[in-house]
Amino acid sequence: MDLQFKIIKPLPISDKPLSTFVFIDYEYLYISFKKMYSVPPLLDLIVDDMRSFAKISKISVFGDFTKPYISQERNRIRTITNNIIDCGYGDDANPKDFTDFIMLDHIYQDLYQVSVKQYIFVTGDGHFSSVAAFVKAHRNKTVGIYGVTGTLSRQLRECSSWTKEITAVEGETLEYQINILRNLKDAEVRGKIPTFMKTAEFTQRRYGGDMFQYENTLRSMIDEGYIIVSLCTALEGREFKMLSVDWERANKELLNNVPV
Repeated sequence: MDLQFKIIKPLPISDKPLSTFVFIDYEYLYISFKKMYSVPPLLDLIVDDMRSFAKISKISVFGDFTKPYISQERNRIRTITNNIIDCGYGDDANPKDFTDFIMLDHIYQDLYQVSVKQYIFVTGDGHFSSVAAFVKAHRNKTVGIYGVTGTLSRQLRECSSWTKEITAVEGETLEYQINILRNLKDAEVRGKIPTFMKTAEFTQRRYGGDMFQYENTLRSMIDEGYIIVSLCTALEGREFKMLSVDWERANKELLNNVPV
């Protein structure tokens, strides 16, 4: 299993990595990953993505760790940070809201750190929209959001400076995507004009694998905007559809800036 980070709202341009505090709603993250992917959060990969562009000064993780379903998660979290805030509150009717309240309290307490230029929230919960808007508008700080695909509040996204969606993919799927990108890069270097079927056929022939999965993966990459389809006209007047790659997005979200 691997992760992809889809840029929903672009990161502001910065000359150097911003000093950053990170606040992680672990209950949200755990429940979202389990529900959608049947695995616990791949927290190390999420933090690695943050470190690729941010200078992280502190990571705080929040959750009711008295609950059986996440009680064993503390050991995994400690490989990333020891700053774990247990928000357990006995028989509270809505313990998740209490976790949100404690996390909000910590965010507001840390807002007056002069050296910190960026605050990253790992949550999709719309309850954090107000604090995101306040940090951005009244403290003049950059606010980033990481949310699991399909769980992200629209209002929270709009209140942020930038937003990324987290999607878990099987290693095989990522391998097919990378093979397709390698083939398209080769066609680009050689001045060839790639089409859908030629790309699927040549990639399968070159790297092996299942032809049907190459076709499905290619369709998904087109639907998600990594690959662009353009209508072209040949010299004899015949129309065909040419493929090209949005390399900036593909490098950031699929290849993690590793050249193909």
